[in-house]
Amino acid sequence: MTKFLNIATFALCFYAFNAGASILWQGDFETGDMSQWSTPINPAGHSVISDCVFDGKYAGKITLTGDESFLWHGNKDLNRSEFHHRYTVAESNEGSTQEGSDTFFAFSFYLPKELSKHKHELGYWESDKSWQQMFRFNIHGSELSFQETAAKDVLWKLSEGAAPGKWHRIALHIHWSTDSKTGSTEVWVNGKHMGKHHFQTLPVKDALMFTQIGILRHQETSTEEILIDGALRTDNLTELLERNRYLIGKTCPQDK
Repeated sequence: MTKFLNIATFALCFYAFNAGASILWQGDFETGDMSQWSTPINPAGHSVISDCVFDGKYAGKITLTGDESFLWHGNKDLNRSEFHHRYTVAESNEGSTQEGSDTFFAFSFYLPKELSKHKHELGYWESDKSWQQMFRFNIHGSELSFQETAAKDVLWKLSEGAAPGKWHRIALHIHWSTDSKTGSTEVWVNGKHMGKHHFQTLPVKDALMFTQIGILRHQETSTEEILIDGALRTDNLTELLERNRYLIGKTCPQDK
């Protein structure tokens, strides 16, 4: 009898979790193209691959070179190619990133080779009204760090947080506010909680924030690649942290 009660309890918990969970958006490339994402940044560097994925059949790939075609408006400080995601018009009307709202967002990335020691912006959130970046993830070589853009120093860094040859997972809970005491971010890297930090996350109360993920760097002659997969927004922290958790650290055939 105990055995059956345990099974029933597990089934009930599983049903309750899945019934209450909701994926609001996915950027997992399982459409076989980039249609899940919004207007791309320098799409010449974008492709969809199937030989190295976090989950499913496909992943997105960005290949960035020092070619002038990857400069943003000719600016050598913006050698870039990124996947772009923003809320839909309907979501925007519901105040998706306005004062007091929350965003639960995650994505996975993989580096075939270590990036150079120069700064690379892996991903950031920015306002569509002022183009003001509020916070970002940086990569220097194999080091991953996170910072409030307006601050001089990073909030934390992991020496092997961007180590090549394995899939890394970043999960982010954002509480949007123009008040530095109310606004906050919590980040998990490969399941490790990096703490909760309070700062102004919203430039103005009605800003519509968007994210861009890929590589943004100063112009370099080197060719660098990054794979992105498993991006999603959900409405709860539990699913954000548990979905595909078992795939963290996954390698690819060419790494074996």
